[in-house]
Amino acid sequence: MQSEAAARGRRCGMPKAEPPPPPPPRPDPVKLQVKCVPWSTMDFVVNARLQEYTVANLEEIIKARHGDPIDNVELYKDNTSPENKLPGGATSTLQECSTTTIFYDYFPPLDPFMNRPVAGGLHATNQTINLRTFEVKPGEPSEPPVIEPAKLTWSKVAEHDPWKARELAEEARKEAERIAAEEAAAAAEAARIEAEKAEAKRKKEEEKRLKAEAAAKKKREEEEEAAKAEAERLRRLEEAAAKDPVKQAELQKKKAEAEAARKKKEAEEALAKLPPRKKGNAIGLFLGGTTREYYGLHNTTVEDPYLLIPKAKMMGEINDKGKIADLYNFKPQIEKYSGADEDILICKDEYEVYGDNGFVICLDEADKLHFMAHIAAGNGLPPPL
Repeated sequence: MQSEAAARGRRCGMPKAEPPPPPPPRPDPVKLQVKCVPWSTMDFVVNARLQEYTVANLEEIIKARHGDPIDNVELYKDNTSPENKLPGGATSTLQECSTTTIFYDYFPPLDPFMNRPVAGGLHATNQTINLRTFEVKPGEPSEPPVIEPAKLTWSKVAEHDPWKARELAEEARKEAERIAAEEAAAAAEAARIEAEKAEAKRKKEEEKRLKAEAAAKKKREEEEEAAKAEAERLRRLEEAAAKDPVKQAELQKKKAEAEAARKKKEAEEALAKLPPRKKGNAIGLFLGGTTREYYGLHNTTVEDPYLLIPKAKMMGEINDKGKIADLYNFKPQIEKYSGADEDILICKDEYEVYGDNGFVICLDEADKLHFMAHIAAGNGLPPPL
């Protein structure tokens, strides 16, 4: 139907309908100079489509540029005459102000760059700010312009002015020096006290050493005098017993007792100088008859209870017999043994001091030396740890 009507219209010579005109082009951005009355360093230029910005939007931009809050902002067009004052928070567009210069004032007019060293230090005055807006389509509500305060901030009040900052820095430096001096004095005093303690300790040890040396010298002299007296006594006895068999026997007995006492004393002195023993290195040991004979331990007695057996001999038997060797369980300790002569002591335990196994093996040099010294002193086996 529609196409037939169109055909009839053409046949009847009706004029063709004109297409609707295109929408007007979006206006170009213009530059709006914004001047700060109290501080020219806050001047800036807005590069935007002003018909799409309101006075309230401009107030928001101005406040965003001040890093610290400002109050009582007043806007003027062209100049600061009272009649040119713009209403605060107005929704009218900047284009409606019919101007390209806006002034703003605020109270109190505090320096936005308070504490700055010099105004000339500001590297960018009268900045140009490019702001984005959105094209408004006919019949549709307009979108607000894009204002990002964090990106617009230009000034920021410092915590302290340069003079106060220098004063505080100087106070901090002096305080740091005071603390360092106190710490150095405390360290020096601590060192002095430690030195005094060390000197007192040295003197005490020196005094102790001198006393010990004096006591040892006195004892040595007394022993030498006693030995001389005993030698003189024995000499007289020898002279008296030269022709008397009974006295001769008595003399030999006394000589044997004196020799035994001497040996015991030497053994006890040697025992006192030995290194300390460690638990677990003197262990009760059972040995079969064949093993005892192999090492000669079947000949040991209570009076002569131990033998020193070469480590190599023990390892040879262990390697030959393997797990059936009586000493096999001690192979790791025997391998690690590192005595001066690498002779390991096995001692007869007649009185079961270390259990009822019959023998004791010393797997450490210190234990070996202790066993030998104890037995030499006539004290028997040293007790287990």
